[in-house]
Amino acid sequence: MNSTNEFIPAVSLNRILRWWWLVVVFAIAGGAAGLVVHRFQPAQYEAKAVFTASIDFNKIDFMHPPAPTPAPYYLTEADEDLSLAVVEASLRAVIPQVVTFANQQGLALDADSLMAHAIIERDHAFWYLRFRETDPALVQAVTNYWADAGYSNLLDWQKNGKVPVYILFDLIQKADLPKAPTFFHTNAFVLAGSVIGLVAGVILINLPIFKKDQEG
Repeated sequence: MNSTNEFIPAVSLNRILRWWWLVVVFAIAGGAAGLVVHRFQPAQYEAKAVFTASIDFNKIDFMHPPAPTPAPYYLTEADEDLSLAVVEASLRAVIPQVVTFANQQGLALDADSLMAHAIIERDHAFWYLRFRETDPALVQAVTNYWADAGYSNLLDWQKNGKVPVYILFDLIQKADLPKAPTFFHTNAFVLAGSVIGLVAGVILINLPIFKKDQEG
C-alpha cells in the first residue's frame, strides 16, 4: 500500500516539470536575496601597489655555473619564473613587521588573517600587491608600508648577494587612497541564494497541497 507521503521519484519529477515556473521564481528570488545580503556586508576597500621585475639577459651572458663551462649560463622559462618570484618572496618575508604595523594602526590581524585580506600576483613583468579592509585610509597605509618594506628587503637581499645581479626590480606605483568600496564574492552569494531558492521551490511543490493538485 502506497502512503500519500511516500516519495516517488517519477511523480516528484513530473511535479517539478509541471510547476517549473514556480521553482524558477524561487531560484531568482533566492539569487536576489543573496545579492541583498551581500550588499549589507561591511564595505571593503582595496589598495594596490605595483612592482616591476625583469631579467637583464646581457648580464646572464657573462655568468657561468659554479664550475666554469665554455657555454654561457642559460635560464629556462621555469628558471626565469623562479627568479622573478623573488618579489613575492620578499613581500612574504616582511609579513611579521607588516602585522606589527597593522596592529599599531588598530587592525587586529595576524599573519594568516593578513594574507586572507591580501593578494600577491604576477602579470608578466608586473607584480601586484593588493590589500583590502573596511577603512580606506588604513588600507592605503598598510599597503604602502608593506610595499616599502618589501622593496627595502629586496635591496638588502641584492646588497648581500641573495638576489642575482641579472634581476632588475622596482616599486613603480604606491597605493592611492581607495575612493569607493569593492564588492568581493558577489557571484558566490548570488549562486548560493539561487540554490537555496531552488531547493525551497522543490520542497514547496512537494507539499501536500501540490501533491493533491497533481494527483487530481
